[in-house]
Amino acid sequence: MTIYGFIFSEVTNDVVLDDSLMVGIEGALLGCAYYALYCRSCGLMVGFSLYSAFASLVHLRGLFCLFKDSILCYLLKTKAIIEASEMNFPALSLKEHLGKLKEQLVGVHVRLELLIKRLEELNQQINVADMQGYASRTVGLKLGFAENKSSN
Repeated sequence: MTIYGFIFSEVTNDVVLDDSLMVGIEGALLGCAYYALYCRSCGLMVGFSLYSAFASLVHLRGLFCLFKDSILCYLLKTKAIIEASEMNFPALSLKEHLGKLKEQLVGVHVRLELLIKRLEELNQQINVADMQGYASRTVGLKLGFAENKSSN
């Protein structure tokens, strides 16, 4: 069964979260524990907030799910009550958002590669400097012998 509605991370004070934990006994919420959401102005149940659910709905836990067909009114900033059927919610283009995200990831990847290359160059310079310092300390010593400095 499909749930037709809108998913929100937060809602206004016009949507009331019921304190009672309910368990779905039929339909799409069968076996799920949830809190009912009510419209403050008309008192009708307009959705739910899942407390626990099966794997197919678990991604909705803690979010506010409002049924499109159950929303009879909605209080806007203008204090006007509007029928839900008169409201228009254009679909967002996921492809466009993913394209922008991909561009950002490619940019970050290129910067990381440049930083890694620069770090390798710095490490190589440090290693060369260390080797030159070691070589200058051993100038004049015979092979296999070490100089012993005494504190006389």
